Amino acid sequence: MKIGEKIVAVIVAVVAVTAVGIYLGLKPALDLDSDLSTKVELSGIELSDVTRRGIISAVSAEIMPYRGVRYDKMNVSATKNGEDYDLKVICFSDKCEYPDVYDFTYYGAGKELVLNGYVLEAIPPIERAMAISGALRNEDASNLLRANNLESVTPTVRRLLPETAEKFYLPKTLLSVTWTKFGEKPVVVSVLVDPEEWKAVEVWSNLGVKNKGGGVNEW
Repeated sequence: MKIGEKIVAVIVAVVAVTAVGIYLGLKPALDLDSDLSTKVELSGIELSDVTRRGIISAVSAEIMPYRGVRYDKMNVSATKNGEDYDLKVICFSDKCEYPDVYDFTYYGAGKELVLNGYVLEAIPPIERAMAISGALRNEDASNLLRANNLESVTPTVRRLLPETAEKFYLPKTLLSVTWTKFGEKPVVVSVLVDPEEWKAVEVWSNLGVKNKGGGVNEW
C-alpha cells in the first residue's frame, strides 16, 4: 500500500451546474435544451440575458456528477467581483442524500470559467457504504480508528476529481472517507479509496502515519 506524501486535508469550496430545462429566479426559462430535465435556478445579482446564458453554458460544460448520478436541480448564486462574477453552484440529485458544491469564477470579458474549489458529496448510498467498507479494510486506517476511539464516529465521504487525485495517487476519481473527532485536540483520519477496486490507496491522520521508511505522512 502506498501511503500519501502531502495532502492539504480539507477540500473546501463551493458550487455546481449542468444543463437544463431551466429557470432563472422569477424570469422565464432560458431556451437552452428542451431535452434536458435538470432544473437550474439563478439567484444573486441582476444579470443581462447574454451574461446569464454565458454563465449557464460555461458551468454546464464544466460540472460533472458521479458515475450513474444525474443532477435533478442546481442552484447558481452569482456575486459581482469587479468585471467578473463569483459563482456558487449547488447540485442536487434525487438519488443522493447530500449535494455537490462547486466554487467558480466567471471572467466575463473572455467568457472563461475557473474552478476555485469544490465539496462533492452527491454519491449514491450504496457506493458511500462500499467506500467506507474499503477504508475499514485497510490495516493502518483500522488501527488509527481504534487507537483514537473513532469507530463510533460517522465518516464523511467525498469525491476527488482526477486533477486533485493526481497529486496523491493517479489522475482518476477517488473517494475520500474521513473520520473527525472534534474537541480541544481534534483527531482526523482520512482514507482515499479507489472506487474501481474499492481499496484504500492512501491513509492520512493529523497525528501522522509512519510508513515503512519511518517517515511521517501528512497530506
